[in-house]
Amino acid sequence: MSLRASIHGLVINIIHSLCTCTKPSFNDTQRVLRLSLDEFSLAKFYLLFGISKVKSTAVTAFRSNCRHGLLDRSFACATSDQDRMPLSSLEIITDALLEIMEACMKNIPNCDWLSQWTALAKSFAFRYNPALQPRALIVFGCISKTVTDQEVKQLLRILVKALESFQDLQLIDAIIMCLTRLQPLLRPESPIHRALFW
Repeated sequence: MSLRASIHGLVINIIHSLCTCTKPSFNDTQRVLRLSLDEFSLAKFYLLFGISKVKSTAVTAFRSNCRHGLLDRSFACATSDQDRMPLSSLEIITDALLEIMEACMKNIPNCDWLSQWTALAKSFAFRYNPALQPRALIVFGCISKTVTDQEVKQLLRILVKALESFQDLQLIDAIIMCLTRLQPLLRPESPIHRALFW
């Protein structure tokens, strides 16, 4: 919970910094940034980040769940925060962050923030990692502006492997959510459209 509160606070601080930025000029973007700042401060986003039950996110962000072991001199962390963030919440948060990024990118010449973010998300989406891969798939699906047949085929291969073992339901959900976003981006003559129509 403290990590989520920290990330939420960091997002709020970044948006606030962008609102006060004078160089480069974000005049056309100020309205989007101010609305986003208000939006991320709403109870809806506290719920999406999984921090709706905390009284103060600032206190929660800096509260440590780790206790120093006296006998063995090791650090033992309490694992009370076992609940996973729903993928649908991550999807909404990613869409909101993408809107902010796109608004700011209009004012910066040769800005490659989105291409860097897409490359990072893609690299984690196609690499096996039970903790990161489902989240990266959601982000990749949300922020991608183009997709190739090869990328969709690679996603389908990952889906087949996940369905064979049927152990990580979150990964299966993430792949389907990602494919739902990417399929409309395929070129119209792609043979994958017919294959995806079950």
